[in-house]
Amino acid sequence: MRSALAIAFLIICATAVSMASGGEYLQVDEVTMSVNGNATVFQVNYTLDNFARLYVLALGCRHLEPDLDRLFTGYPETRITRADPYRAVIEIDGTAKYSSGYYLFDSRPLGTRVETFRVIYPRGMVRTFNNVTSTPNIFIEANASTMEKSPGKLDTVKKKLRKS
Repeated sequence: MRSALAIAFLIICATAVSMASGGEYLQVDEVTMSVNGNATVFQVNYTLDNFARLYVLALGCRHLEPDLDRLFTGYPETRITRADPYRAVIEIDGTAKYSSGYYLFDSRPLGTRVETFRVIYPRGMVRTFNNVTSTPNIFIEANASTMEKSPGKLDTVKKKLRKS
């Protein structure tokens, strides 16, 4: 029993040291952005170092939230709706400006360089960007993004994101 506690203590200490190195324990591999009207859903796929993965498996993903929030510092309020050792889903409302029948999403800085950044538009078109440090400027037609005209579209996108 004591040896198990000692091993657990050592793992936790090593994890704390690893995490104190400024978020280097979390490597963002891919971000997928889907837009709907004035809201944005991000799926962040990441890799954790071994100690951080053990910590998350043992104690949960709560300690990842500050680093995930730092990734989206350009947005006022992020809401992490799901997180696990490999990915997180973050929802943000009020990310677009409405102008002349279009929703405009201005480019916003990301807290780190992202190797692969995908944008899924409401009608299903996907654009991929590589090695980005900010979100792209995009615009969509307001009628293309309303859920009344395409029921279940955001749910379909969320299901696709969960499967990937």
